Amino acid sequence: MSVPSRILLTALVTLLLACGPRLPDEDRIRNALQRMTQALVDREASTVLEPLAEDFVGETWDLDRRALRLLLRREMLAHDRLRARLFDIEVDLLSPERASANFQVLLTGGSGLVPSEGRWFQVETGWRLDDDWKLISARWENVIGR
Repeated sequence: MSVPSRILLTALVTLLLACGPRLPDEDRIRNALQRMTQALVDREASTVLEPLAEDFVGETWDLDRRALRLLLRREMLAHDRLRARLFDIEVDLLSPERASANFQVLLTGGSGLVPSEGRWFQVETGWRLDDDWKLISARWENVIGR
């Protein structure tokens, strides 16, 4: 699909979503995670980072939003292909303005058709409702891989 066609399709979908009933909060958070995942595949770093709040904290490696952007950029330079596959997404509304989303993710990277590296993580995220749901924290544990 050409870039103008994708832009038109995105605009149309956005318009249709704006006219319809608002999605449940759980679905809005799941959709944000899916958009981030697709943006990683499409190598669109700004879209990956879009849902992150300004005060985001990556607790596992003590990363703020800027440090995560630099890490993402480094990984995009190091790998021609990056993929993330999310599994078992569980979203819990903790209050009207707070939520958590826990899931597993398989991250792969490489230069050819077959990934040369892969890691499996268990991830816990925190979300805050501002105008939209914003990712405020993430903690991850390496399950498989180096």
